[in-house]
Amino acid sequence: MKRTFCIFTAAALALLTGCGAKGGAKGGTGSPGAESFDGKREGEIVVSAYDTMGYRNFLEEAARSFEAENPGTKIKVETFSAMPEIREGGTGTNRIQSVQVQDDPQGRADYVSRVNTGLMSGTGADLYALDVLPLQRFVQNKNLENLEPWMDADPGFQRQDYRENILDALRYKNGTWFLPLEYTFKYYAYDARLVPAAVAEQFGPDKAWNSAELLALGESLYSGEYKIFNSTLQGLGLQMLNENIRKFADLENKKANFLDGGFTGMLNSLKTYAEKGYLPPDPKGQDNPEAMMEMVAMTPTDRFFFKLNENISLLTQFTRGTEMRMMMIQSGSVAGVTDDDEIAGIAALSDGAVPFSYGKAFGLSAQSKNKALAWAFLTYLLQKEAQLSTSFTSGELPLNNQARLEKAETLFSGSMRGGAGRPLSDQMRGRMERYREAVETLSDSINTLVLRDSAIDDMISAEARYFLDGSRSPEAVAKVLQNKTDLYLNE
Repeated sequence: MKRTFCIFTAAALALLTGCGAKGGAKGGTGSPGAESFDGKREGEIVVSAYDTMGYRNFLEEAARSFEAENPGTKIKVETFSAMPEIREGGTGTNRIQSVQVQDDPQGRADYVSRVNTGLMSGTGADLYALDVLPLQRFVQNKNLENLEPWMDADPGFQRQDYRENILDALRYKNGTWFLPLEYTFKYYAYDARLVPAAVAEQFGPDKAWNSAELLALGESLYSGEYKIFNSTLQGLGLQMLNENIRKFADLENKKANFLDGGFTGMLNSLKTYAEKGYLPPDPKGQDNPEAMMEMVAMTPTDRFFFKLNENISLLTQFTRGTEMRMMMIQSGSVAGVTDDDEIAGIAALSDGAVPFSYGKAFGLSAQSKNKALAWAFLTYLLQKEAQLSTSFTSGELPLNNQARLEKAETLFSGSMRGGAGRPLSDQMRGRMERYREAVETLSDSINTLVLRDSAIDDMISAEARYFLDGSRSPEAVAKVLQNKTDLYLNE
């Protein structure tokens, strides 16, 4: 399956989700880590990641900068996935970029197998990106170093320099086994022109909602003129699965639970929502870059009571009415009018907990022969200068607090992809401050990390297609998933 993302940019703003322009990652001299141990930085380490698009440029630039500051060190970077197809269209300042990502379940499985082989033979990497690796298995097999003793012993690592609620959410099995460089969240927007003020009083950046709660509100407002969500059947299905995945696949306790009625109930609800007209149909051509470019170039005319957005979509709200026009479309959603959108709240799980996702994140191999250098490089990547590199994916939010604040200014000034950008007017600076405030308030609610396993996600994705095309009943899909997940979790 291919996933296509498009971003429309105007004036001086240029953003490409999932892929960055080239630029240097710089860290301060005397990066934290070495002083806590033997003071030496020497030798070689290997950093391994599956995702080439997300990691390679950033890591290679950071490695060269680190080596320059620390003579006698060598950082080798390995990535394995194929680069996506990137296309660009449009004229003048109106540019459209399309990133077509080829989904490759077998490639992910092969990489996990390769990593396991390296760990068993003692020839694995020193730092591993946690992009597709199953965290729970690596912790159970004692493949990863508990980073908490390193964090506590290193005077250069200060928890208050980072999002502490996210550091708290990382704890698992009495330890912290990886550190993310960045994070993302989803949030819901509502159309203030459609949603009555009495209902809107419940919303705000400090609130949290799940899809079922908003669907219940939407049903009370629905008349058939406007759809409840901008998410398609596929998109809403993925969100509902994300909200309930811990019920269906308990990775920590190795239990699958697809047969108690919860999973089939979710699928039947999705079918009902589509039949009642609550959701828009999947647009044709979402897997075709040219068709996506045409869709993005068109001015949206549809309105929806609610929209499920990524955190980068906050820029749309806080830059509307300016020359910095931006619009994103991704598979599973339909573009709509955003002129009257306001924040309903951050997206929560079905139990009310508020999750986050991470893009770049690293764990330290318990078998590394140069853990001090690996830790030094990991903390180097957490520094403000590295997280403000133009090769850092522009959609994510830096874990480093100062970097997150400064990144907002680079976004609003148009300097995210290099260059000086433009001076901010008082009006734009005011918008930037409101954007920062919204990001921080929404982020304050985050309190959990949802364990995911790409192998199980691929199983669910493959079987869900049979439900979506009508060839299998929800009960048949649930039975197959129960058997496959049981076998996988207990192998």
